[in-house]
Amino acid sequence: MPVSVERCRSGADAGPVRDRGDYIDPADGLRHCGKCGGAKEAWFPAEVRAFTGMDRRPAECPCAAQEREQREVEDRERLRRNRIQRLRAEAFRDLPGEGWRFETAPVRTPALEKARQYACRWDDFSREQIGLLLFGDVGTGKTFAAGCIANALIDREVSVRCVSCSQMVDRMQNARGEERERYLRGLTECGLLLLDDLGAERSTSYGRERVLDLVDRRLLSGRPMLVTTNLPLSALREASGLEERRIYDRVLEMCAPLRFSGESFRRGKGRARTARAAALFNER
Repeated sequence: MPVSVERCRSGADAGPVRDRGDYIDPADGLRHCGKCGGAKEAWFPAEVRAFTGMDRRPAECPCAAQEREQREVEDRERLRRNRIQRLRAEAFRDLPGEGWRFETAPVRTPALEKARQYACRWDDFSREQIGLLLFGDVGTGKTFAAGCIANALIDREVSVRCVSCSQMVDRMQNARGEERERYLRGLTECGLLLLDDLGAERSTSYGRERVLDLVDRRLLSGRPMLVTTNLPLSALREASGLEERRIYDRVLEMCAPLRFSGESFRRGKGRARTARAAALFNER
């Protein structure tokens, strides 16, 4: 039978230790783990022993190796969650879509299903440099669908930035020099850009120039965009102004159109709230 050890020998005598049931196995003269029975020491080769005067070294027993591997898995998962948290905070700095998910969509539509397929096949669409132009009436779920795509990709650690055209123009107008360039680089170099509410910038030439600059940069970078707009597709294809044509031509070059139709979700929610308010007023 193996005998309990009260001293751990490693070359020179290391002094007294009590190692929770570890023992010396007479079969090999090495310290073994009291939990799994694996060796916790290993003999040095003869030439090392002759040179250093040490005869053995610490070794990792199977249960210690398993515990270490589990800690490494947990550490990697913690780092992954932290990265995703940072990516999400960065993505939705200007758009409140952190909680938008395909799984919790209030209504399932064919357009939303195609948006989900886009997220699922992101590697293919990204490699082909294909974005999406989500167009349709106000309140039909375009921005929600784009936000769902963004969150699905962030869960895969893809860098995403979400910004409305009007916010982007305001930010550019108030920024100067290196700050402006740094902001533009962030929108240009992320894995996916969500550019919300295209057409809202049409009231000023400055706004159109800023949007054109950003779209040009994304086109040259070869990275996809998600673009949402309330404008009909015909208005994008037949724009009369030169600046607008330049913007919309580039967007249509980069993005496959995806139409969102049906009744406005906001109108439906408004009716539901009105009905609920009436019920509350009538309660005794």
